[in-house]
Parts: sequence; C-alpha cells; structure tokens
Amino acid sequence: MLGDLTGKNALVTGAGSGIGAGIAAVMAQQGASVAVADLHKGRADEVAAGIGRSAMPVRMDVTDSASVEAAVRLVISEWGSLDVLVNNAGVASAPEHSTEGDREEDWDVTFSINVKGVVHCCDAVKTHMKERRRGKIISIASMGGHAPRLMGGAYAASKAAVLRYTKGLAHELAPFNVNVNAICPGAVWTRFQEGGARAMQRSDPSLAGRAPEQIFLDRYESVIPLGRPQTPEDIGKMAAFLASEDARNVTGQCVHVDGGAIIRD
Repeated sequence: MLGDLTGKNALVTGAGSGIGAGIAAVMAQQGASVAVADLHKGRADEVAAGIGRSAMPVRMDVTDSASVEAAVRLVISEWGSLDVLVNNAGVASAPEHSTEGDREEDWDVTFSINVKGVVHCCDAVKTHMKERRRGKIISIASMGGHAPRLMGGAYAASKAAVLRYTKGLAHELAPFNVNVNAICPGAVWTRFQEGGARAMQRSDPSLAGRAPEQIFLDRYESVIPLGRPQTPEDIGKMAAFLASEDARNVTGQCVHVDGGAIIRD
C-alpha cells in the first residue's frame, strides 16, 4: 500500500476541522494512530470520535510552547513514540478581521501561529526524533508563499517563512534520518476559505446574495488549470505519502497539491 503508515504514531495540529481533519482521517486510514490536536478541544473530540479508536484528541495552543510540549509529552507517554508531526494549524488574519488589507495585528497573529507555532512544534519533537534517528515532519504552507496572486501581505509572508524554515530544518535534521517537507495546497473549501468569502461579501455589496462557496469557486476557477478545487483528503494523501517510508529520500521539498495553479503566469 502506497503511503503505508501501519504502526506509526502521528500528531496533526489544527486537526479539529478542514485540512487538518482531512489529514488526520487519511493517516488513520493508512494505518497510523493519530493525535488530533486543536486549540478547541471540542472540535478535536468530534474529529477523533469520527475516526475511531486509532485517534486521540489533544488540546494544543501552538502559540504557547508549554502547551505544545505538554501535548507532545502526552502523546509519547500514551503511545511510546511519535513518528510523524504535521504542522497544519494556521490563520489568514487576526480574528474578526473583515477587510482585505493588513493591520499590524494581522502580522502579529499570523506570524505567531503560522511561523512561531511551527517552530514550537518542531522544537518539541526534534530531540525525540533525533534520539530515535527517524521521523517525519510535514508543514502545510501555501502557494501564496511563492507568488502573491490572490493573497499577499502577512499571510503570504508567513507561508514564505515556513517554506524557508522547512529547508533549513531539513538540512539540520538530515544527519539524524529525519525528513522535513512542506505541502502547498491550492484552493480547498474549508472554514478558512468560507471566512474569506464572507469577508468579500462584507466589502462588496454585489456579492451579498451569493452563496459563500460559489464566491470561492468563482474566485479560484480561473487560476486552476485542472478546473477543480482540492479537498482536505487530497492534502491528506500527500501528507500520508511524505510521512511514509515510500518518501524516505524526499526532504527539504515543497510539494504543490493545487490542480496546477502554481504553473500559471
């Protein structure tokens, strides 16, 4: 089975909804035990219950290194080891931000979660993986980290930072047989994108009567060569591959799962 994770223990951050939930579900289907980590414990509980006995809900605040370290210790205590870390938790802007422009608060929040959150999680697992001389770290970035297109500012800059951090960490951990890679999703309909569509409605009265999902589809259709958005499960399948021994010689890479959007001029 390609992407076989039988016997592996994985921790997925921001797994209480959207892409994170899709990644957790696919990894469980591929044989892994999955710690479903989320700031909102209720969401983590719900996703873990849907997956079944191979999933464990964990509350984690990626902006708080103590919270991250406690969650990692819990997983290792319960399961004996941690083989896979997926850094998925992320935001596009500060909460309740209803405009398209950046505010100072947006820079603070996006970098605190999207960048420092990744660093906190990687720092919490590095020693364990180095001692075991094996492990997989996967961070969810964005095509926005490569080119501005439909989204720039704080969010895109934070994802560019994740891509650069991924390469540096891959070089650091390669001597310990730890693979570090990133995935750049394209257009995935999630609560994250729904919030963006509703923000567009608030700023453009002509969109008031349209369904948020249709706004999302109209926005991205022209930039996806394959003509279809991606699903959380699409991202999950790539994450499962990168977490498996099938990808043992893949490190320091950014893999796009975006329907070809990155190749557009």
